[in-house]
Amino acid sequence: MKSLQLLITLHAGKEKILDFARHSAPSLIKLLRRGLHVTPESSLVGTICQACEIKRQQDWPLAAICATADGIQGASSGYWLRIDPVHLEVVMGGLLLRAPASLQLSQPEADALIADINHHWLAQKLRIVAAHPSRWYLHLSAPPILHTTPLDQMCGEYLTPNLPRGADARLFLHRINEVQMLMHSHPVNLAREDSGRPAVNGLWLWGGGKLSAGKPVLDLIAADEFDLQALAHHIGSKVAPAPQAFAELEHNGRVLVALAQSEADSAGDLSDRLAQLEQDWFRPVLRQLAWGGIRQVRLDLIGQFAVTLSPGRLWRFWR
Repeated sequence: MKSLQLLITLHAGKEKILDFARHSAPSLIKLLRRGLHVTPESSLVGTICQACEIKRQQDWPLAAICATADGIQGASSGYWLRIDPVHLEVVMGGLLLRAPASLQLSQPEADALIADINHHWLAQKLRIVAAHPSRWYLHLSAPPILHTTPLDQMCGEYLTPNLPRGADARLFLHRINEVQMLMHSHPVNLAREDSGRPAVNGLWLWGGGKLSAGKPVLDLIAADEFDLQALAHHIGSKVAPAPQAFAELEHNGRVLVALAQSEADSAGDLSDRLAQLEQDWFRPVLRQLAWGGIRQVRLDLIGQFAVTLSPGRLWRFWR
């Protein structure tokens, strides 16, 4: 294999990861000790955009790429933002966000909410479009001065420090607050609450930008998330589901594998997850690297560590 970039999401801090890894994932410790450390990107979206050589605009421009993959008309022109439906949960210390996938929103529910939001925004000439109940888009004719936080970065994070920034942020937050009040008493949400399901009481802006050209810098992207698969299609890479283990990965080119962690998984035992990753990934990758079966490895523990290794670097025992 020419190269492997392994992206792993662990919703835990550096010290906690290292502490558990010393007992559950000794191969990870060896990879981190002997690798050349580089500055990690704080989000999964940002990490894979860098790997695909997609340049950052005001944001990582994922909205336009995903809108194209979703078949949204006019996705190739203008400025696009994701404006995804979320649940905002009041906890001690502030508001936490629950991602769209956890809501299991149906298409009729999404259509009803979007129709009333668009009616409310008629005078402002804003319109949400969606081809999937959990992926909503906002098209603007000109770029706003707005910097946002990727949705995948919000698991377990408070809202306030991650709200949009920039000269136009206050305007967009005001617009969103207005429709969130509308959503509060919406028949869709009343029905969801009556059946014990979380309300769709928030919208999350992120991924703003214009569609840019892609080039085939990777031969295979193995990932389960739609956003990452959309990026693969955009750069002309082969797409596959994320394999359960390194042994299932059959490709000799430039490969990126993304092993994301869902909100449900993040509540589990970190020691168990690291032990499974040790067996399925860290140990076999380390072995293949030592034998020369992989020429180059980059390991990204999203937001925490990023290292690159070659077979020669792995034999630096003094590190």
